[in-house]
Amino acid sequence: MMIFLDFDGVLHSAHHHSNDTMYSQLPILEGFFRQPEFAHIDFVISSTWRHGRDLAQLREPFSPDFRERIVGKTPSSSFCFAKPIGGREREILKYCQAHHVEKWLALDDMGSHFQRHLDRVFLCQSSTGLTENDLPRLAALINEIQAA
Repeated sequence: MMIFLDFDGVLHSAHHHSNDTMYSQLPILEGFFRQPEFAHIDFVISSTWRHGRDLAQLREPFSPDFRERIVGKTPSSSFCFAKPIGGREREILKYCQAHHVEKWLALDDMGSHFQRHLDRVFLCQSSTGLTENDLPRLAALINEIQAA
């Protein structure tokens, strides 16, 4: 199982205005995925933050013990900007094909980045990012995808 992770609108508000709120929701994400039933899940960065940053730089905000679970980033493609509707989904599918990933879930705040696979997207509120209240629904969706 692979999680494709956006930053803005997931790890912090998409409207953050200071470094104090940057990555404010990261402890919630890490705590949730440290649970034994989710400890096998790895992450690929699908955020636009991947542009111009290498994997080591993208791992920096995460706790040292969590960084090894960030295993890659989706390929950059110009069609994401030329055709923004479904663009992130196309990049994720390209990564899945190249790395033989069958079970995946995207953590994102923008449904317009997806078209055919909205059932594999957990949408966070852009204004808050991932919250404690989201976790039961997130667990249910992960379990549903893993069972399929």
